[in-house]
Amino acid sequence: MAKLDAAGKEIRRTRGDGGLFQRADGMWIGRVELPDGPNGERRRKQVSSRSFAQAADKLKKLRADVDEGRIAYTSSTTVQAWLERWITEIHPEKIRPTTRRDYETTIRLHIVPAIGSKRLDKLTTNHIRAMHTAIGRRRAAVKAHVILKKALKDAVREGALTRNPADMIDPPKYAKGKRTSLSVELAKQVISTAYETRDESEATRWAAAFLTGARQGEMLGLRWSYIDLKTGLMDISWQLQSITQTHGCGARGEKGWPCGKQRAAACPQRHWDLPADFEYEVCHLSLLWTRPKTEAGGRVVPIIPPLLAKLRYLHERQGYNPHGLVWHHPDGRPIGPRTDHRAWQTLLVDADVIDEGETMPLHIARHTTSSLLRAAGVDEQTRMELVGHATVDAQRIYAHADQARHLEAMGTLAELMA
Repeated sequence: MAKLDAAGKEIRRTRGDGGLFQRADGMWIGRVELPDGPNGERRRKQVSSRSFAQAADKLKKLRADVDEGRIAYTSSTTVQAWLERWITEIHPEKIRPTTRRDYETTIRLHIVPAIGSKRLDKLTTNHIRAMHTAIGRRRAAVKAHVILKKALKDAVREGALTRNPADMIDPPKYAKGKRTSLSVELAKQVISTAYETRDESEATRWAAAFLTGARQGEMLGLRWSYIDLKTGLMDISWQLQSITQTHGCGARGEKGWPCGKQRAAACPQRHWDLPADFEYEVCHLSLLWTRPKTEAGGRVVPIIPPLLAKLRYLHERQGYNPHGLVWHHPDGRPIGPRTDHRAWQTLLVDADVIDEGETMPLHIARHTTSSLLRAAGVDEQTRMELVGHATVDAQRIYAHADQARHLEAMGTLAELMA
């Protein structure tokens, strides 16, 4: 039976109208098939209107959007579904593995519980504000906002959204902690407690945290071959990071991975989930040596005499050490970031810097180094060169004049070992 318009005239199809049909309630429906989903499921998107002409226009635009790649998801796509694709397929090439892991944690703990079930195309500024409220006045709320904003920006670029609601709302404010570094007295208290209650190796690990300004990964990944014990120079060119592997056996199906193993570490075709140009060396299991994240990260730091004496002592008594690491377990295994973090918290409790149950980030030692150098009158350029906060010509720091200047600056920290 021919379809009639509002005036009772027969509606004739024109090119591009195919796919339109009229429901019993008079609504015109148009549907377009989308590419199959990641698990092979059939997907399609539809438009509707009580006017045949409007429905035909909508259908034509929808087809054009699909043909040009602007429609990748159905209208029922949730924020969680988009974030999962974004973090695994779209964004990984732009960030370092540890940053990706940090993003995944924020998405899982904060974004998904608050707004993960919302439809992506229906997400509003009110939903985002509700997420801020749910997380609370913490730095985590700011981090969640920044990550969500990046994910939605890519959604607009991919055609899954027409606008980014996170662009229309300011990130939340949070109550910043007052303590960003330790005083000279507290830093000395931590170091002295370490030497009184820990073995020589662990105690020197914590002394070096304050006396080099190096990051956690840079210290854990430091090898003896990168220390000149004669001249007292430390080459910080690598850091130790825990990197996850991924299945290489194919796509995961309803019954699991093709290899039959649940954990990627057990997959015979497993591989490191890293960008093609990512520079690394395998150390032990999931621990890799990687390059610092910025050009300024790679630097040469002078070792002040008290710390140099401790390092020479350790070098003579290092024991079994297959990886050539400065700090390692008694059996030669490298020390992972989590183990190192727990040891730091325990030391701070023993040193009466924090109470049992409280925590303090390890990078506060690095901030303390910078703060003490500043208080001693060391100029900003020298401070930034020493702690790797700025882009510095790597060749310059090998110059004798720079070595002397850096050693003089680091010498102001010698009182911490007194």
